[in-house]
Amino acid sequence: MVLIILTVGLWGCKDEFNLPFYDSYIDSTPPTLTIISPAENATITGDTAVQLSYELKDDYKLKSFNIRIIPGDINLPEFRDTVAIDDSIFSYNKLYTIPKDSAMRYEINIAAEDSLGFGSSQVYFFNYQ
Repeated sequence: MVLIILTVGLWGCKDEFNLPFYDSYIDSTPPTLTIISPAENATITGDTAVQLSYELKDDYKLKSFNIRIIPGDINLPEFRDTVAIDDSIFSYNKLYTIPKDSAMRYEINIAAEDSLGFGSSQVYFFNYQ
């Protein structure tokens, strides 16, 4: 009786023992972030707005992009934006209005995450005069 149950069990599971080999791709790299504008340590003069431009790429699929701009004057509001993405390439473009017309250093934090949870981030600065 035990032999019959064992034979039926193995016969019913034969496909699980003979699974085909799939040469699937495994994503193990974080997304890449390319800063277009403003450039790192750039000095912006005269304009009241700054073009924010970034290129994001992933070898599989991007999930989100986050940006945070922190003015040197802690009394001014921070700028934050989060974008959900469902593609392997993404361009972020937005006009950021300078909150105060006086010389100041701004910190920018950008981060991207892919659909598997791998992330990249960068912190850099620009100056306004």
